[in-house]
Amino acid sequence: MATEEERKKKKKKDKKKKSRREREATADEERVPLPIDHGEAEFNNETSALAAPVVVQACEYDPTNEVIPSSIPEDAETPREEGGLFSEEGLAVAMVVDTATEDEFIYAAIEYDPDSKPPLHKNRRFRLYTCIALVIVMSVVVVVVVYITKSAKGDEIVNLSVDYTPPPTAAPTLAPTTDREASGIKEQIETGVLQRGVTFQDLDKNDPRWLALDWILFNDQMQLQSNDKNLYQRYVMALLAYSFDSLAWSYCGEHREFDAKFGNVTDEYVVENCTVLDMTGDEEQHGVWLSSTPECGWYGAICSSDDVLRGLQLIGNSLIGEIPPEISQLRFLQYLAFNGNCLYGTIPPEISTMPNLLSLELQGNGLSGYMPVEMYDATKLQLLNVAMQYDYSYECTRSNGTKVYTLFARGDPQNGYNWGLTGNVLGNQTNRWQSMKGLHLFDNSFTGEIADEIGELKYLVFLRAHSNQFYGLIPSGMTQLKKVREVYLHQNSLWSDIPPDIGQMEDLEDIRLGENRMYNPIPESFYNLVKIKNVWLQDTLDCSNVTNECEPSPDVGFEGTIQTEIGNLKELSQLILNNNPFNGTLPSELGNCEKLSILHIHQTNIEGTVPKSVCLLRDKMLNIETDTGIFYADCRPNNKTGDPWISCSCCTDCCDHTTRVCIADD
Repeated sequence: MATEEERKKKKKKDKKKKSRREREATADEERVPLPIDHGEAEFNNETSALAAPVVVQACEYDPTNEVIPSSIPEDAETPREEGGLFSEEGLAVAMVVDTATEDEFIYAAIEYDPDSKPPLHKNRRFRLYTCIALVIVMSVVVVVVVYITKSAKGDEIVNLSVDYTPPPTAAPTLAPTTDREASGIKEQIETGVLQRGVTFQDLDKNDPRWLALDWILFNDQMQLQSNDKNLYQRYVMALLAYSFDSLAWSYCGEHREFDAKFGNVTDEYVVENCTVLDMTGDEEQHGVWLSSTPECGWYGAICSSDDVLRGLQLIGNSLIGEIPPEISQLRFLQYLAFNGNCLYGTIPPEISTMPNLLSLELQGNGLSGYMPVEMYDATKLQLLNVAMQYDYSYECTRSNGTKVYTLFARGDPQNGYNWGLTGNVLGNQTNRWQSMKGLHLFDNSFTGEIADEIGELKYLVFLRAHSNQFYGLIPSGMTQLKKVREVYLHQNSLWSDIPPDIGQMEDLEDIRLGENRMYNPIPESFYNLVKIKNVWLQDTLDCSNVTNECEPSPDVGFEGTIQTEIGNLKELSQLILNNNPFNGTLPSELGNCEKLSILHIHQTNIEGTVPKSVCLLRDKMLNIETDTGIFYADCRPNNKTGDPWISCSCCTDCCDHTTRVCIADD
């Protein structure tokens, strides 16, 4: 609008100027021409075809020169040159222009308007402002375009997540809809903890692994991040709580708050502390599992000063369920004790990958299946106790009220009897356990021969493998176990004698070989075991080739006499020899064993009279008033009417050698 008004004003001004010039031209025509005495050009008033147009040339206007010349008074005399001639100085000169060269001339005389302004596009300030405005407009356009593009892509992703229908799975996926879900915690745990190629997408929402993740993300007030050093540790412990039904635990598993009047749950994950009595009856304070307290304070957790879990001890706490393979990600754990609970299923082979595990105690549960061969990879193990899985009776109650029985497979009577762990655990790879000090394998269904390589376990102290199905010979390599104190191999299917070099086992204190198919005399080197305390050789089995049934019999098994060197065994406390065809008499040197507290020589062929030195032991340790069955012998009339097989005036129990009936003598 401003530009249009300026054009109108300029047009009006031009009209005024044109009108003024016309008036001035009219006035000039009326003037009297100046007399020219000597002109350079003549003016022909007549128009002719040869007359050339006249061009007036003047000096170009200099706008910088703003000095306006003063007007000449009308009465002023026109300056003349010397001699009275008219001077041409300062006047325009009229020249004849050739029409042929007309195009070569340019009108240089421009009319000057002191009120005129330069065109708007030549204004410097206008150009500057225009450039700035263009930059701003372009920036706004770019921002708008980027925003619209991103919004369109976001809508596309949202639409994809809504419209996409995945293949049917056992569980819904965890949609990243919150900051916690999108923080990388799930991906971190999935990559670093979950085992056997499992992802969270594969899991049912009631799976303990899923529940533990949900607790970490939303219910744990500690709100760990993906880069927290104890994320794996805390997740695995939460996983154990869900896997073992912590709400049913005897101690420190109840994290819920109840309405005192109605008994219903009012809130979860709010109870933080519990009180437990220690072995002396004193109260101890611990953290409740799945509380928002540090996991190192939870009941049974043992941590080092840097809050790294080093031990986990939940003994006799009514744990119910299967051991998850993810427990192997407690990489710094050294001590793991879950004994005396209601665990079932198999031992996960991933446990063997725990690089610092020294002690594994799982005895007294309802575990079953093959002992994983990967367990030989746990070369740092010093204690392996998986005993008492077979014929171990314990009952637990789940938080939903259902019962679990360790006598049955997976705790359910409908699954049949639980036969415990199986496999050849004492095979030729046993020597890989170079740090092993204690092997407790009893009350299972382990089978196979005991390999000679067992003698390479130079630190082994305890070998308890009784009540299994081991068969074959007792390997001679076993006599190389210089530090072993206990060898329990009774109640197996061994068909063997005692290795002749058993005397080399100089630290041996307790040997139990009963209820096998043993034979031959006791080797002479046996009497060199000066540290021996307990000798159980009773009830050697006689197995029928027809029915394959085995029963104890005094007619088969260890034979020969009891040597007089038995008096060298000053630490001897229990000597149980019944149901073997030992013969001869009882040596008087046995009276030197003043710590003897149990002596069973019934159902043998030992005869004669019990020495007085042995009867004197009744005034010492061989007389415990609260116990029966201290001193057994075949001192009753044989077959009810005959002479006793052995004469004994100090026995606590006398038996009939033929009828095998025993009655307390006093």
